[in-house]
Amino acid sequence: MAKKISPLLVDLAALPPGFHRRRFARDGVGFEAFIWRGGPGPVLLVNGATHGDEYEGPTLLQQWVQRWKPRTLRGTVVLVPVLNEVAFFAGARCRPDDGANLARSFPGNRRGTPTSRLARLFNDELLAQATHYADFHSAGVANRLQPWVGYVVGIDQAMERTQHAMAACFDRFWCWSGPFLPGRTLSAAAERRIPAIYTECRGEGDVEPADLAALDLGLRRMLITLGLVPGAKPKLRPQVTRITRNTKETHLQIHHQAEFDGLFIPQIKLGARVRRGAPLGQLVSLTGHPSIIRAEHAGRIVVLRVQRSVRKGDALAVLSPV
Repeated sequence: MAKKISPLLVDLAALPPGFHRRRFARDGVGFEAFIWRGGPGPVLLVNGATHGDEYEGPTLLQQWVQRWKPRTLRGTVVLVPVLNEVAFFAGARCRPDDGANLARSFPGNRRGTPTSRLARLFNDELLAQATHYADFHSAGVANRLQPWVGYVVGIDQAMERTQHAMAACFDRFWCWSGPFLPGRTLSAAAERRIPAIYTECRGEGDVEPADLAALDLGLRRMLITLGLVPGAKPKLRPQVTRITRNTKETHLQIHHQAEFDGLFIPQIKLGARVRRGAPLGQLVSLTGHPSIIRAEHAGRIVVLRVQRSVRKGDALAVLSPV
């Protein structure tokens, strides 16, 4: 017997032209989506707050919801300013009820944890209808980083060319792309062969005006590049670019992990170049035991822990060979 396929909560292609607000909710989880429906064409999906303590995406996308009124639109644009609502209102990276990381939970499971159910809802109801996708991230409250844009490599050459063109629109950021890692939003998109990018803004629990302006400019340029709105081809700056096939390099949470709970005292600045073995900071246990955190390899500091209280396993710094 053929597997029964549930009908879509909202069939984007069936919506009349114009602006629509829809709530996607099922299995005790949900999120708000804002939809601009034009004529036939691409379907661009953009979301913020995959992690609840990342505020640049929600801030920019809510501004677009309030202000954007395209005169001509070929295709459909869907904005989800806050995907992970429970984590967002808790001001936390992950939902406090299950502690799961939404960015490691895709494609999700309707019978799983709330986070897994949310991943399944987003994956089945919106990502499945998209032709292009962007996920706006940041360093969150605990870290600060040098903003970049990236995408998954090694899946499909044609898709990779499209992703490169999408990423190039965010030319105020450098580009850092790597191979498929399971559980991510971009991994779910890659499995569907949907060109997708993600951005990472500075974070530290705030929203830098320069980051907001860079996101806004990049999104506007991406709409033109994908043919959703008319406009002259953007004149783009050259980007510092790092493409890696090493699955560990862009897996940020596995680098320079704290050996124990304690106080982290950084001794290096974001953006600094360091040699392998150079001291990055000191981790001190609450019993007074000190440990020097040393660079795993040479490179530039692109992520640095700014929240001094740390738990065992927290990443304290990330280096990139750029």
